[in-house]
Amino acid sequence: MGTFVFAALLGLLLRRNNLPDPPKRNVSAPLWASVSFLAFGLAATVYSPQPIWSWTGYPSVGDGLRFWALGIAFAWSTYLALETGLLKPRLLVAALLLALGTHALAIFPQLFDWKLDYTQTSGQTYVRCFDLERSFCQENPNATASGIHRSHMPIGLTSHRGHAAGALALLSLFVAGLYVQRPNPKLLFLFALGALALWFTQTRGGWMALWGILLFLVLAFSVKRSALAPLAWHLLGIGLLTYGVYWGAGKLLPTEMRSFGELGASFDKVNTYTSGRLDLWQKALTAFPIRPLLGWGFDGYARAYPYGVDWNGKDRPLLPQGLKPPVQVVLGEDRLIYLEDRHGLRILAPAPYAKAHNLFLDLLLSVGILGGISYLLWLGLAIKQATWPKFPLLLVLLGYLLFGFTWYDSIHVTPIALLALGASFASETVWLKKE
Repeated sequence: MGTFVFAALLGLLLRRNNLPDPPKRNVSAPLWASVSFLAFGLAATVYSPQPIWSWTGYPSVGDGLRFWALGIAFAWSTYLALETGLLKPRLLVAALLLALGTHALAIFPQLFDWKLDYTQTSGQTYVRCFDLERSFCQENPNATASGIHRSHMPIGLTSHRGHAAGALALLSLFVAGLYVQRPNPKLLFLFALGALALWFTQTRGGWMALWGILLFLVLAFSVKRSALAPLAWHLLGIGLLTYGVYWGAGKLLPTEMRSFGELGASFDKVNTYTSGRLDLWQKALTAFPIRPLLGWGFDGYARAYPYGVDWNGKDRPLLPQGLKPPVQVVLGEDRLIYLEDRHGLRILAPAPYAKAHNLFLDLLLSVGILGGISYLLWLGLAIKQATWPKFPLLLVLLGYLLFGFTWYDSIHVTPIALLALGASFASETVWLKKE
């Protein structure tokens, strides 16, 4: 993103005398919404119990204040580059098509070799040494040297199969939009490649984002008796076909097959089956009223979590050993959050996750109501800009919101949404020239 922002601004500076006059369009409302989100994010960071963490973001996710400052610049640089003709829409489309193909193809070799992770330590397992001389070491044969566990494969080009699924879902939705606009067998083949790779990530959030949006399109087009309905049915047909390939491969390859076992199950079973998401959401809602306006800083769930746990009640089994209940949550002088018992013993409050695994709850906990409303307003204004030439961008943004219902912002997926955000504000005439 940084490279693109620098290149776009440099190009605008060097070609300022040769650039065509952009159409007279008012983008002040979305601009102010994005700037307000950044301003409230800055305030949330300053007042956060852990401002450095809010600035940098959690290491494996990376969406701290510095990411969002760069991301907003990236979105608006995309808008400026398109609006001034510095970036041709067809080049942007080609880049996204290439991204989907590359990311999808990276999935399939991992079906046969789970240790392949495209890093410098590819093929090596995780070894932990307990002394400087490395004479006492222990190998984990079920994890790669880069820290990816066997059960998380295949993961494509990102650090987790969930992030891979998000990228594949959004890019596949973009290609689906292009196919509905202008049917082309090559686009249908590329969509099938992305859909098949997405099945193998075995991430239901990505499945829901892609197929949920396309199912809605089928219903909407069918109700209106639109001539586009058969094209949407083609895409769903590809979904069924690729699922059949995925199911068949699961019988031949040593890979886990996932289903939807939570349907009709009890709360506890659903919570377990969904990696504890229901419990995460409950604790997020409990902690939110404590700091509702500005939140806890980016990745705020980790700081809010200790306040959402009933340490002295139903969640007492989570209490760290050594503490004698009752305990209370306290903020230490070093800005770390502790649990303190009646004897004054303090232990760092455990926060097993940095995210609530829900984009909307994470927004509220990180930047509060003020920042959350600003960001959602920016997104809403982009969706409102949707016209037929921008239809693929609309699908990306809708898929981003649906994917965020069970996932969260990260440096692996969010830049695709930010690109679509910026491009959505470019005038319709710009996208009419994409051919």
